[in-house]
Amino acid sequence: MTFFLLPNNTTAQAHGVPKISIKDAGYTENQIRDMVAAKIEDFFPGLKTISTEFTSWQDSTRRLDILAIDTESNLWVMEFKRDNDAAHAELQAIRYAAMLSVCDFGNLVEAGFKYRTKLGQTITSEEWEVELLKFLGASNAADVELSEIPRMVLISSQFNKEITTTVLWLNEMFGSTEKGVPGMYIMCIEVGLYEMGGQRAIHFDQIIPISQAEEYQVQARAKALDGVKKQAKAKRARTVAILESAGLLTVGSQIVVVEGRLKALNVTSTQDRQATFAGDGRFTWAGDGQTYESLNALTGALHSKYGQTMGTIQATQSWRLASSGLTLAEQADQLAAVGNGAVTAIGA
Repeated sequence: MTFFLLPNNTTAQAHGVPKISIKDAGYTENQIRDMVAAKIEDFFPGLKTISTEFTSWQDSTRRLDILAIDTESNLWVMEFKRDNDAAHAELQAIRYAAMLSVCDFGNLVEAGFKYRTKLGQTITSEEWEVELLKFLGASNAADVELSEIPRMVLISSQFNKEITTTVLWLNEMFGSTEKGVPGMYIMCIEVGLYEMGGQRAIHFDQIIPISQAEEYQVQARAKALDGVKKQAKAKRARTVAILESAGLLTVGSQIVVVEGRLKALNVTSTQDRQATFAGDGRFTWAGDGQTYESLNALTGALHSKYGQTMGTIQATQSWRLASSGLTLAEQADQLAAVGNGAVTAIGA
């Protein structure tokens, strides 16, 4: 972003004001960090600083520049870098976010009290806890449920293309697909200093994500994910239809869970690993005797019984005919390939 100085408040002699990097201006990243931490609501409305140089985690002496929290109980990881020193900043922030994912309210009270004591504030631990609870709109610690996905902010005079490309990809692949639902969020902010009228001005420019486009991006990711889900559903239905048309799936055909595919469930019951085809895409599970409208519904019930969410797992890759070593998806793909070859041969 370019700033223009208007001599005598006119545009006739307007000229650009050169941008000065943090390093060239003679400031350290700690000075910029402390300024932001002290006035965080001016830079990030709705946030409250918990601590600077946060180190309250096991088996690590790393220091997080700023730990903050918003009114929705989302933790914020903020990392400051000077100029091209920002290399690998996104990986460092992700490490901190991962370690903070198990942070609890007690950790925030302890860290926040130490920080305020270091600043020389006359406040007790109990008073700070009350202040934090009021900020979060909670009456007691038990009401506070911290998000498991901290938000990340990278701040530097400039970012190289490797970092911006990585951040854009991470936000796109793992960002929220619904407003209010947590997802990966990494913000990049460029800092510029300018000499104007014998004084210096500092400017913070959010370059990723573009603030005006954030809501659109969430909606776009939701639409894309919905399209993927619909394609996967259609593919599952085609898989079962192909096998049924080929006579490989007939009423009473037995299917079993593919060894190793659902190992995270630790399914020990033989009954739970078996089902029979009931026709019209339906399957009867030996584990409960119920008939499910689709293979996906059957697989979801299996996950639910073992206390797991199904996620985006491909059900047709997790089951096979008891008489075959191939998954249902692999068998359908083979049949489709043979069918395409036959059509080509006839067409030739």
